[in-house]
Amino acid sequence: MLAEAPFRDLRSRAMLEGIPKRFAATGPVLITSGGDACPVGFEPVPAVPSASALQARRVVIAGVFSSRIQLERALYVAGQAQAAGAALETHCLSIMDDAARPEPPTGIAVLDTLPAVEVREYRTADVLLMWRVAAPVRITPYPEKDIEPDAAFGAELPAGPLLGLGILGGADVQRDIAAHGEALKTLFAEARDWPVVALAAEGPGAPTYEMRGTQHFARAVLPDARWLARADGRAVLDDITPARLKALVATCAMVVTNQDTIAAFAIASGVPVLGIKLGSDRRIATCMSTLANELPPGSELIVGPRYVQPTD
Repeated sequence: MLAEAPFRDLRSRAMLEGIPKRFAATGPVLITSGGDACPVGFEPVPAVPSASALQARRVVIAGVFSSRIQLERALYVAGQAQAAGAALETHCLSIMDDAARPEPPTGIAVLDTLPAVEVREYRTADVLLMWRVAAPVRITPYPEKDIEPDAAFGAELPAGPLLGLGILGGADVQRDIAAHGEALKTLFAEARDWPVVALAAEGPGAPTYEMRGTQHFARAVLPDARWLARADGRAVLDDITPARLKALVATCAMVVTNQDTIAAFAIASGVPVLGIKLGSDRRIATCMSTLANELPPGSELIVGPRYVQPTD
């Protein structure tokens, strides 16, 4: 499996952990992890392995690529493997940010020979079209949304409506919150007094880590928020896994987020999503547009001028 930074956070784990089952692997899946830690069912190999030395019979390009360098490395190894006789596939593929620049990446022609390129959302399909990839594109929308939730997790949370809040951080997000904070408050008339559950799918090392963004958003928009903790006093997100995060999302009466995996979990669980596009990050708009036919009643995507609600 070729991936940019596999298992670095819950978002990546949700996308990739099911690959051994998805592809009926009979042994460990070799993964270019660049490190030694990976889940059961995977075995790390060098970041730029020799496909011939590994004797790979099947190669999967999987997950989110935001770095052009990392995408080109994956395409290079995939090309080597294909030349050595390996079958090539893609799974849960998203191409964004620097990786999605208009000029085609080196090695992209390796995808031309596939029966279909499986992608996670419509913007990646647009990027492949822009690069003139010859293979047809098949959108399998946010496959991570279909993981089984850990039904036992969250059972101790109090009855009554809960507000799930997961806001990606970043300087441009903070600027939008500062500019539109008063208007954003009008969106929470119904949920203003609900206990708030913090949701996060990215790792603490990421510049967009949700806990920072969520706290900044709450200070500006929900200054009197009551934050929920577990009965044993531990933080709700302690020992979290993708299955537990989905279960936690499912306990909410509404989820407010600009993070795609959190939104996808909510949509799959029938929980209304208030998606708010903040800053330059487009992932919430892409997610809710791709899953538009599956949105639970009460869901809405808020973009740009719609922050400003009419008063008359």
